[in-house]
Amino acid sequence: MLTKLRSRLAAMSSVEYLPERVSMLYRLSGTDVPIILVAASITAFALWGYVGVNLIVIWFVWLGVASMVRYAMARIYRRRQPAAEDVAQWENYFCLASALVGAGWGLALMLIGHTPTSLQELTVTFLISSVAMGLPPSLAPSPKAFTSFILPILAPMVAMLLTFGGGLNTSTALLMLVFATVLLGLYMSNHYALIETLAYGHENTLLLQKLRVAEKSLTAALAEQQLIFDTAAVGIAFIRQRTVLKCNRRFAEILGYPSEEITGQPAQVWFQSDEDFMQAGSRAYARLAQGENYSAELPLRKKDGTPIWVFTDSRAIDAAEPQAGIIIGIGDITERKLAEAALQQTKERLDLAMQSSAISIWEWDAGRGTIYLDAALAQMTGDEPRERYLTLEEMAPLVHPDDVEAVRQAQTDCIKGLRPLYRIEYRLKTTSGDWVWVLSRGRVVERAGDGGALRMTGTNVDITQRKRAEVELLSALQREKELSEMKSKFVSIASHELRTPLATILSSAELLEHYSDGLSAEDKLKMLHGIQGAVKRMNAMIEDVLVIGKAEAGALQFEPKPVDLRELCRKVVEELRPGVAKQHVIQFEQQFERGNLNLDEKLLRHILTNLLSNAVKYSPAGSTVSLQLTERDGKALIEVGDQGIGIPVADQARLFESFHRASNVGNRQGTGLGLVIVKKAVELHGGTISIDSKVDAGTRISVRLPLAPVAKAT
Repeated sequence: MLTKLRSRLAAMSSVEYLPERVSMLYRLSGTDVPIILVAASITAFALWGYVGVNLIVIWFVWLGVASMVRYAMARIYRRRQPAAEDVAQWENYFCLASALVGAGWGLALMLIGHTPTSLQELTVTFLISSVAMGLPPSLAPSPKAFTSFILPILAPMVAMLLTFGGGLNTSTALLMLVFATVLLGLYMSNHYALIETLAYGHENTLLLQKLRVAEKSLTAALAEQQLIFDTAAVGIAFIRQRTVLKCNRRFAEILGYPSEEITGQPAQVWFQSDEDFMQAGSRAYARLAQGENYSAELPLRKKDGTPIWVFTDSRAIDAAEPQAGIIIGIGDITERKLAEAALQQTKERLDLAMQSSAISIWEWDAGRGTIYLDAALAQMTGDEPRERYLTLEEMAPLVHPDDVEAVRQAQTDCIKGLRPLYRIEYRLKTTSGDWVWVLSRGRVVERAGDGGALRMTGTNVDITQRKRAEVELLSALQREKELSEMKSKFVSIASHELRTPLATILSSAELLEHYSDGLSAEDKLKMLHGIQGAVKRMNAMIEDVLVIGKAEAGALQFEPKPVDLRELCRKVVEELRPGVAKQHVIQFEQQFERGNLNLDEKLLRHILTNLLSNAVKYSPAGSTVSLQLTERDGKALIEVGDQGIGIPVADQARLFESFHRASNVGNRQGTGLGLVIVKKAVELHGGTISIDSKVDAGTRISVRLPLAPVAKAT
């Protein structure tokens, strides 16, 4: 209760809503005058005869003066219309006027009632004062005005009654105080109700303002949305149950309808077939039912049947029931689709041309740091035809290791502007692990403001066939050169090696023809032996040439048969000993326990004969030539050693070239074919040959032949 009383007292002293309360104070002061005068007239009529006439007259005079004052102040206030910051000052004006009016009535009562003689006059005086207090309800908007009015009236009467003394006077004074307290309570209730009413009014005003602002915003938003809807560059429509309920102008234009005709049209009529409509609808509703947007590019048709392509994006208003309402937007992409088709056709033609011409396109983008490779390059490398984007680091493993640095340097020079064009031939790895040769050319097509390269483009051309042709051509040229050199050497050697035995044969034949009668039988035999030796020499040289020719032509046959290698070595040594027995010793040693082996006896004879003949030829008289046959690491090891002139290091690399002879052979006879034949025969057996030689310290030649059976080869 006390809390409520405090809150109401606080409300009375609050300046909240002061402008509104002061304005109401002045308005009521002007409008309640007629009612107060009517009430006063009825009261005077009822009290006529009970109170003195002078009291009623004074009361009416006072009411008239008070009403005029209040009416005049109301008029002044309405004319001046003071600003909100001046309302406190106008409240003070009204309080001052109220205090003066109240003091006037209090003084009148003191003059009339200074000698009260009966309870009736005192009671009547109190009632008249109470009727006069009918004015205060109009002062409810201002506690200051109420206080200023009531105190000058109440204070003189209570003071006068208490001054007269007596039980009746004191009781009447207390009764008037109680009545004043009740009146004050009523005033507080009225004032509190007024404050609440003003608060509600203020809230209503704010709500009304907000409502008006919201209404304006909503109206503006609706107008803006309608404007956007009507002028949108894409077609927008609201569709329910697959029928257009509302759409904008662009939607109708795209489908070739007048704006007023398209409303109510079923969506099915825009599709080129019922099957297309059902497929698109099933896909769309599946997505819309999940609360997702459905986006697609669809082939449709206009009202006149013209086919068009549109991009559509739609969403259901309620995912639980998509058919209840769908917002759909469409855009005409027919030109883009035609351009894409033309571009794809052009690209296919270009790809076909590139594939037919073995040309691929590449492009380097500095911003992304990648190289674009088209499908033609994948076809070159045997990969599945596809476009790829690779970084320089990913591209490096595809380039032959020997070419990586050269490719990087060429790219760097072109990017930095050191060279206008990028051109290099390098090897590219295929999916099978082989290498293809490509000719890569390009140039920088876009640079930044500071000169830095932004984009570089070019082509790759498969030049593998050209490279192979170049290699074959170089090989043929080298072979031709070698053949030319061989021919020159052959002519030189043949002219010497054939002329010498022919001269021997010719001279011996002439001697036998012209001087046979004077020659002894021994001399004739020597000449015949000389002719036979010369013929054998020529025959051996021709045989060597024929063997080399067969080997070069790939016609030298490898015909393995069971051969006893130990016995064959012994036979060859025994065959050579008679011819060299006077000057050289051929020593044969073997530690070989194998029996018959699958070898070519003819080729083995070439190997053994040539190695032993060379050892004897290039060794000094009286020296020993050794032939050793052993088994090592599962192979037959044949070693021929001598104590001859040796082979210079510079000549050792060319010992197996046809017609090449060491620089220190002097006038010793030979064709330079022996070791070549030996090497060919060893290789046909699948073996190897090695030479260890020092000048004037002798030579040792080692031949290793596999012991396992060797397949027949040509």
